[in-house]
Amino acid sequence: MVFTNKKTILIVAGEESGDLHGSSLVGEMDQRMPDLSFFGIGGDRLQDGGVETIEHTDNMAVMGFSEVVSKYRFLRKVFQNIVKEIDRRNPERAILIDYPGFNLRLAKKLKERGIPATYFISPQVWAWKEKRVEVIRKCVDQLLCIFPFEEAWYAKRGVDATFVGHPFMDMPKPKISREEFFQQHEFDPDRTTIALMPGSRQQEVNRHLSVMVKSLFYLRQRGMNLQAVIGKAPGVNIRGVNHHGLSIEEANPQLALRFADGAVVASGTISFEAALYNTPSVVIYKLSPFTWFFAKRIAKVEYVSMPNLIAGRELFPELLQEKATPELVAANLQPLLADEEKQDEIYSGMAEVQNAMGEPGAAKRAAKLILQKLE
Repeated sequence: MVFTNKKTILIVAGEESGDLHGSSLVGEMDQRMPDLSFFGIGGDRLQDGGVETIEHTDNMAVMGFSEVVSKYRFLRKVFQNIVKEIDRRNPERAILIDYPGFNLRLAKKLKERGIPATYFISPQVWAWKEKRVEVIRKCVDQLLCIFPFEEAWYAKRGVDATFVGHPFMDMPKPKISREEFFQQHEFDPDRTTIALMPGSRQQEVNRHLSVMVKSLFYLRQRGMNLQAVIGKAPGVNIRGVNHHGLSIEEANPQLALRFADGAVVASGTISFEAALYNTPSVVIYKLSPFTWFFAKRIAKVEYVSMPNLIAGRELFPELLQEKATPELVAANLQPLLADEEKQDEIYSGMAEVQNAMGEPGAAKRAAKLILQKLE
């Protein structure tokens, strides 16, 4: 066995967005303290950043109760393997990124072993399952939030949380221009461009993409001269949907959203990105009937998309479950693109959301706070 002076850090990112934000955080920590060694759960970005992954993020993606049940045995095995690695390596600290169903259970195991835990990107317990705040209070040593209202919400419940800003405020400018993007996709700059962003999980794509594609037919019926591009997330398959005649952006799906005039997006991180890109959007989401039955009863918020939650009103129309139909998507998206009064309202709201998120540098601030705990 080779012994080193490196401090070992566990990092767990069970979703693609966590892999993205975690890689930025690891990069900032490495710059400031090169003698760190990371292991845990992550995707390609964390692997590229030098993290030794016990399991890949692509295999961890689940959404909803029924999906969790179907992958229960696999997730339990991964959990057991991570706990074994914790016992073997005895890390100095754990960094848990979102993914609360898995990570809050893991926080309990870490607490039992006396290993301090940082939670970066707080679980959205203010939206549902508020009882989870008890686990956070007892088992999380450091809570770093990315939305401004979370700090006060946790403070009222006896949890010391710090708002570090949102990682998306640090998004680099694209390496290509809108004109170059249009050339790559053989788009006409005089036509209205619609981005379809069905989600980063296969279950989401399976439920959303056909609705999104069919909505284009109804938009054309309303007289819109449009062209569309699908933003395809890594690791998902869209072969099951007839997308003939549509362009696909696979290398950098966010470019589709950034350069579009409007979008149809799955609820989640991508709706927040749409607001940052100033892209008026309709938000849709469909769950399994079993999951939807329970979700309706435990949700504590009026809206599901983050831009609406931050603004405190509906900026982006939300069409959930049975309301997520091609006809309703078209009926809600057209005014965002053709009604000047509606456009003024939505652009003003998106500016509010952007201003509320503070300055860039979330990963730097988070890294600094975590490293202070390691000194």
